[in-house]
Formats: sequence, C-alpha cells, structure tokens
Amino acid sequence: MPHLQDYAIGVECVKLPTSEISLGTKVVFAISGQINIKIAEENFELQEGDILVLDRNTFYTIEGDKENLLINLTISDTFFAHYYEEYFQHSFKFFSRESDPGRERIVGTLRKSVSELLITSTTRTRANKLEAQTALLQILLLLTRFLKKQIPSSTRKEVNDKRISRMIREVEERFDETLSLREFAQKEFLSEAYLSRYFKKTTGLGFLQYLTEVRLKHALQNIIHSTESITEIALKNGFSSQKHFSEVFKAHFSVTPSEYRAQHHSDFSKIEQETTVQTSSNIEQIKPNSDILIKLTSLYQEMELGTDLNEAPFEEKSITVTDKSPRTLEKNMHILTIGELKEALKEDVQRQIITTRDELGVNYIGVRYLFGGSTFLPEAETDELVPTSSPYAKADLALTFLKQHNLQLFIRLEYQDISRDEKGVFDRLDHFLRHSIQMFGREFVSKWHFMFFEPKYTSANKMDLKRLYLKVQQTIKSIFPAIQVGNFVPFSLSKNAVPTQHTWFLDIADQIDFISFNANQNEAVDFSNEDIKSFLISEDYCLAKTLKLKAFLKHHHINKPMMLINWNTLTGNTRHTNGTFFRGALVLRTMLDLAPEVNALGFWINTELHEGEGSQLNISLDGLEMFHFFNGKRPAFYAVKFFERLKGIVVAEGEDYIITKHADGYQLILMNCATINPRYAVEEKFLKEERKEVHIRIKGFEAGEYQVCKWQFDRDNGALYSKYWQLNSKHGLDKEILDYIVDASQPTLTVSDETITEDWSFYAYLDINAIHFYEFRHTI
Repeated sequence: MPHLQDYAIGVECVKLPTSEISLGTKVVFAISGQINIKIAEENFELQEGDILVLDRNTFYTIEGDKENLLINLTISDTFFAHYYEEYFQHSFKFFSRESDPGRERIVGTLRKSVSELLITSTTRTRANKLEAQTALLQILLLLTRFLKKQIPSSTRKEVNDKRISRMIREVEERFDETLSLREFAQKEFLSEAYLSRYFKKTTGLGFLQYLTEVRLKHALQNIIHSTESITEIALKNGFSSQKHFSEVFKAHFSVTPSEYRAQHHSDFSKIEQETTVQTSSNIEQIKPNSDILIKLTSLYQEMELGTDLNEAPFEEKSITVTDKSPRTLEKNMHILTIGELKEALKEDVQRQIITTRDELGVNYIGVRYLFGGSTFLPEAETDELVPTSSPYAKADLALTFLKQHNLQLFIRLEYQDISRDEKGVFDRLDHFLRHSIQMFGREFVSKWHFMFFEPKYTSANKMDLKRLYLKVQQTIKSIFPAIQVGNFVPFSLSKNAVPTQHTWFLDIADQIDFISFNANQNEAVDFSNEDIKSFLISEDYCLAKTLKLKAFLKHHHINKPMMLINWNTLTGNTRHTNGTFFRGALVLRTMLDLAPEVNALGFWINTELHEGEGSQLNISLDGLEMFHFFNGKRPAFYAVKFFERLKGIVVAEGEDYIITKHADGYQLILMNCATINPRYAVEEKFLKEERKEVHIRIKGFEAGEYQVCKWQFDRDNGALYSKYWQLNSKHGLDKEILDYIVDASQPTLTVSDETITEDWSFYAYLDINAIHFYEFRHTI
C-alpha cells in the first residue's frame, strides 16, 4: 500500500486472518469475493460492491475467501481534522449493506470517488496528483455531510480545535521521540490539567493513550515488513524498552509482538535467515491492472455530483401507522376551465381534456361567455322549411365531444353579460337548454351546473343582482329541475365578511344549490416587499379562507356544497416568477388540506387561454394551469395526479406527509413545502437553504416482502422549466426540441425490493417544494 502523509490507498488480497488497527478513518471497498471484518462483538460480511467505513482507533480482524479483493483507504486524522474541525466529535462508522434505503446515490458516489482516488494515486503524474486530491476531498465531503454521527459522550465543541490538530500533526511527525503533555501545554499556553481534559474530550482518548496507539501503528508495519528485532522496533518507535513495548502490544492484540510476527508470515524462519527477501504477509498488496479497473467501473454508476450531494438541514422523523381510527380519503369534483365552449373543438385542447380526464379524474369542463362569446352563430334567415344551418352548430360539436368522453358542463353566467341584453340572453338560455335536452338527452344535461357570477367589486345594485339570479334559477329549473344552479360569493378573509352588494344570497339560500368562491394566496401578498416573513401570512391562505367562509355560512344557517373554482399557491404576478418558482408540494399540500372541506376544485387548462383574458405582461394568475402553451405539463398537473393516485384509508398524516393503506399495501407521500417570495426562485443559493434531508422511521407496517416504487418530483425531476432553460437558445426552440422537453419533463421512477419489518427506516433528500411518492406493494 503506498503511504502518503495525508492518506494511504491500495488494492489488497487477504491471504490469512489478521488483526489491524486504524488510527485514521478507514474505508474498505470490496471489489470481489467475500471479506469478513470483526470489530469487538460486531461482524461485517462484505460482498462485491460493499463499503465499510471504520472510525479512527478501531481494532479489527479481517479475513477473506480465495477470491477476495478490496481497496483499503486510510485517511489520516491530521488531514481529516485540518479540513473538518469537528472531526473528533463525530463517528463515521458505516456499512453500506446495512444502510437504510435512500443512501444508494451516496454509496454509489463514494464507490466512484474511492475508485478515482485509487487510479489517480497509482499513476504518478502532476495532473493525477491534483485529481487525487479532488477525489479525496470529495470523499471527505460525503463522509461529513451524510455519514457522520455525533459521538454520544461528546459535549459541545469548544473553540479553537486547531490546537488539537496541531498536536496530532506533531505527534504523527515525532512519535519516535520522547513526548510529554507538558511540552504541548506550554506551546499552547494552557495548563497541563486543562489540556489533558480538553484533548480527551475532543479526541475520545487520553494523550498518552493516543501517543501509544500512534506508536503501535508504526510498530505493526515494522513487525510485518521488516526483519528488525523486537527490541530495535520498540526503541525505533518511541517505546522506552522492549519489555514495555511487549506489555502494551499484548494488552492491545492479546499476543506478544513475536507471536504476532509469526502469525503474519507464512515462514518466519526465512525472515531470520534471508534479510534481503521480504516474504508475503497475511495481506498481499496487488498492483491495479486493467481487469481490476474494468471491475471497478462496473461497481459504480456514472453520475453527476448534483443536488443530492449538497448539504441540507437534517431531521429525524418517526411515523406510527395505525388503522384504529382511520379516515377515508376525500375526493372532489374537478372542474377544468377552458374558456369558451368552442375551445373544445381544437385538437390540442381536446387532447389535454382527455389527458386530464384519464390521469387526473377531471369530470367537469368549465366554460365562460356562453351567450356573450362567439360559440353560438348568429341566426341566419333562410327560406328552407328545415334550416340546414344552426346557431348551435359549433356548440353541438363541442357537446358531442364532451358527451362521448363522459364529461359534463360547468357554465359561468356573468351578471354583466346578462344585463347588457337581458331579454336576448334569457331567450337564448331557454332555447339552448331545450335544444340540448332534445339533442343529447336528459341524462347528460341533468348533470350540468350553472354558476351566477359577479366579481367582488361591482357597481351593480344588490336587489338587481338578486333579481337576475332568481330569474336565471327559475328559467333553468322550469325546464329541468335536476340542473344545479349556484352563486359565486366574493368572501373577504381579512374582513371575515361578504361585500354589502353581495349579501342578497343570504335571504334566498334555499334557492341556491351550491356556493362557489375563490382563494388565491397571491392576493394576500405584496410582491414588492422583500421581507421573507411577510410571505408567511399566505402559507395556509386557501384553507383559512375556506374554513372562515364555512363558519360564516354556518352562522347564517346555510349548509350547501362548496366549490373552490379558482385558487392558487404563491406564484408572483409575472410570467418569469411563475415559471421558475417550482411549487409542486405547495399545490399538493393545499389539495390535501382542502379535500375534506370542499366539494369541487377548479383548474385552468393552459396559460395561453388564461393570458388571453388579461394583459401581456402582468397576468392575473388566479387559477392553477395544467399545461404550458406547448402542451408541457405544469407542476399542478403532477400534484393533482399524485393526489388522485392516493387510495384506501389514511393511517398516518402530518404537515409534510400522509400514509394510506389499501388492499395491495401502502402509499406514502413526503413533501418539503416552502413558502417564500417567488422572486427568490432565481437565487440558487437561497433555494439550497430550503432543501432538507430526512431520516424516516415508520412503525406499524405489516411485515413482509414489498416492491417499492418511488416517484420523485422536483425542479430537476419532472419540472418543465428546468429542461426549458437548459435547451433554450437565442435562436428559439423548434418542434423537435419542444417535444423532447415535454417527453423528458416527468417525475423520475425508481423501483426496489425491500424486506420490511414493523420498524422500517430510510433516507429521503427533498429539494424545495419536492414531492416523493412511495408505493409499497405486497408481493405474492
């Protein structure tokens, strides 16, 4: 094994069982065969690809089968402590085979870095020396960010651990000299008693114990690889006498130095006789060849060292599953607003409608401007006995499409449109309903909903609003009583009230089938304010407004179905922030909160249609869009898809997770919800601070064999805009590029087989507003 000041690495084959001591942090990477390492009462069986990390000052016994081959890397305490001042306060002990799921990427990257360090250390060139240092620092990064554990006996770190680093470096350099704690205390301007306590608290060892073990480490090498006498080795490594050395050695290894030497040479007598020939020890050093390098390549996956290697706040979460008092999942009526009814004749809109029906459970299509728009054609004068042209030609084609796909209408009738031509609108409403029943049947039309709408700020007279609503309700009910007619209520959360002009509905609640309302977090925030705390007021805005409105209605003895037709999470008010601020978990968390409280949730089909109703720059994003204008699926699409995928009963839930149980197993959703100013979405450093790593422990799963499917949805796994920005250029995007972006922008899926006990744990690394969806499927 080549020895360097900072680290030692090499390929080894264990010929016979041997005992070793590691005064640095050791990484053992099994290349082939089976290797057994015993530490005190613990036994680790390493097979191909396994990695075992041992702490400093660890005594262990190692043995292997005939085919064993391993990489042995030892990082010196001095080097490690120089780059990581809290080194002595942590343990880095880790065995990949026994690690919880969720560490696969970390283990794969550790394999790759150790392999690169071996290759670059073997080839002694200037360039490779730099690459070796890079690989070594990458290993330190992995150990300190993901594998460290606080030593239980350690107390809080005191200042200036560099003192201990200096002492350790000097001990490593002068271990063969006469060293005393008093000498170091004088150099550091500390009392001997204080330095003794400080050194032991920091390293876990007393100064003399540490010095002794450094000397033993070097003496071991001389015993195995030299023909020097035991006395010469003792004096060479700082021991006062051969007798003292033998006593210390036997206390550590349970055998004398002579007995250890005899055990670790195939023929000790030849060493005495042939001083110029080094016989093979129990561990054979192997020079890396092409076969070994090819083998190493197959043991790690090529990967970019991306977000998964960024440091993130760590938390432990324990979840207990119980079905003693479960609740059933609530499912809502989903309304997809497309604008005018004629939009349903467009090929791309039809494709999006069918996609949302099949994947999101959308069952209602919302339309506006039924009479004031351009869906209905003008009446044409003709001398035909049976006219061949109809004002409902386009409407009939659109309704035929909806009926064929089992979709119903949710029609918004606006006061302003009606009041402009009251008689004409009611004549057309009456005629259109009768025509639709005749053409498409009573069963289809019976499921339609009509919503009377006037915005919060209106100049309309309160009594006139009431009069027109009643006229709409009576006209529709007189033709077909089964059709639902409801009213939009512009409720104010801050005032806990309804504007005076809109209070008329309280008097005629018995003639209202449902209440609809809006809840948009963006309306509660001043986006010009850079204060992050000001955005926290919007965190639960949709749920808070829903509950307040329900309480308001209950106070007035009104119990009607509630439909949240327009709602949103924070987006900002421009196309830029809306695109770069990933918010998948915010949408899903809001849906989970709202599901038990409302009967329907509304969505928009795409930005293109939405933007057509506003200005070109500052767009009023009062609803959630399912698609981008080039058919890409927005975060809301996948958030709703995950929501719809949930089934069974809820057996555990919290602010950032939910677990359901069903006949085939379990489902788990993890979320990392972060309410921030969307303008910070372009600040990568800020977003990194919102990531988190969680160690989940679940208690109460039925023990057994499971197939575990995990969907990961975040900025780098499924978000449309991450691919969009990566592939954009000043020359624009052609159809081929756009199609690729759409196809590539979907959550990633990983599948594994797990044996789960009642107490099962795993790791999850969640980016800002990420969603991790797990399915645990019983195997047969």
